[in-house]
Amino acid sequence: MDRRGFRNQYGFEEVYSALFVDFDNIYTRLEEIEPSAAHVFATNPQRWLKWLETHAVRMLYGDGVRRRILMRCCYLNPHCYHQYRPFFIRAAFNVIDCPPLTNQGKTSADIHLVMDAMDTLSHKTHFDEFIVLSGDADFTPLLIRLQEHARRTLVLSVGYASPAYTAASSWRIREDWFVQQALEEKGFEEYPAQPRAEEEEKKDTNADIILRGADVVKNMVQDSSSPVPLAQLSHNLQKELDAGHDWFGYGRFREFLEALELGELEISNVVPGYVYDPSRHDEPEETSVRAEFKAQYPELFDFALRVHRLTDVPLLMPAHYNQLLEFIVDEVNENGFFLTNTSRNVRDKCVEAGVPVGRAHVNFVLVGISRGGYPLSEQDVVLVDEVKKAFMRNVKDLCSRTQFDLRSEEISLLFEWMSFKQEKE
Repeated sequence: MDRRGFRNQYGFEEVYSALFVDFDNIYTRLEEIEPSAAHVFATNPQRWLKWLETHAVRMLYGDGVRRRILMRCCYLNPHCYHQYRPFFIRAAFNVIDCPPLTNQGKTSADIHLVMDAMDTLSHKTHFDEFIVLSGDADFTPLLIRLQEHARRTLVLSVGYASPAYTAASSWRIREDWFVQQALEEKGFEEYPAQPRAEEEEKKDTNADIILRGADVVKNMVQDSSSPVPLAQLSHNLQKELDAGHDWFGYGRFREFLEALELGELEISNVVPGYVYDPSRHDEPEETSVRAEFKAQYPELFDFALRVHRLTDVPLLMPAHYNQLLEFIVDEVNENGFFLTNTSRNVRDKCVEAGVPVGRAHVNFVLVGISRGGYPLSEQDVVLVDEVKKAFMRNVKDLCSRTQFDLRSEEISLLFEWMSFKQEKE
């Protein structure tokens, strides 16, 4: 009998997973953007393990499927992080010590991880998934090899990840979701498996939520003379329904939105995404934001589009970048820097100002500022010019990693894109 056809006593099909954690990679990158999250990651692995067991399961496998993480491996430099070893041992991890082998501090974690993952392919247990917590692009060939063996791969990368690395994975675990839901104190609550009777009751509750959500969307679209941006819908639905981080089990806002009965309303994928009424609104086109960008700055647009495609840097107009960066400065100076709260508050300010910037854009820029050498949490007073310089340094570094070395005229375009005077750099 095929193991994947087995269902447990509650009728759930089970997905067997093997987890490989590049501790040094994830911890050091979390330290750069959210030290408190790095501490939770290192000292409470049981917490984010429970989150991983539920994250994206429905989206990847449909209803009635649960994930079981049967193999847990953590690769750790004992010279730097020995104090965290007991926490992973207690969480039933096999901790593989990977001390430095060179004067530069290079460890053997990557080769150990690859060998163990390849050995797992021939394990007596058939593992459906391989979960790799690392942003190291050196694992790209491993992901491709696992895909060739018909195994699904999930990766978590904190900060920049090579486009080739993410393209080789079946699913990328968003770093902002991992921080907000798996590592924050109130981000994730553990729920026990529910028998069928409770499942039916839960479905009734979800049906009511679906009806209420559809009414909110329909009323917003009806009251609007133009297509309604998804960021605005998300903001209002969160307030009206108190949806929480996981959108009532749907995982992402887009998945929840597509579950609503919206009648004749349609969802557009044109950036930044819209819901509209075809009988009253013109269909959103690329002419909205991108074409406006191209019309106003034709040479800059071609450069920005190339950078966006190579590095995932948000393709925002100069005015929108300027507003976004100023909102970030105002928010941090007023309330301090906490990645989750800062990104949410800045996103809300953008929505209220009508700036087409989503939560993922804000997170990308916040992480980029820190990786550009200007940690927001360490500044007494955040200066907009320093923020712009740091983000530009990060963009240049991302371009360099993709072998796109900027020429002098392209650097000038980068300054123009960020609405920053070059002579001040």
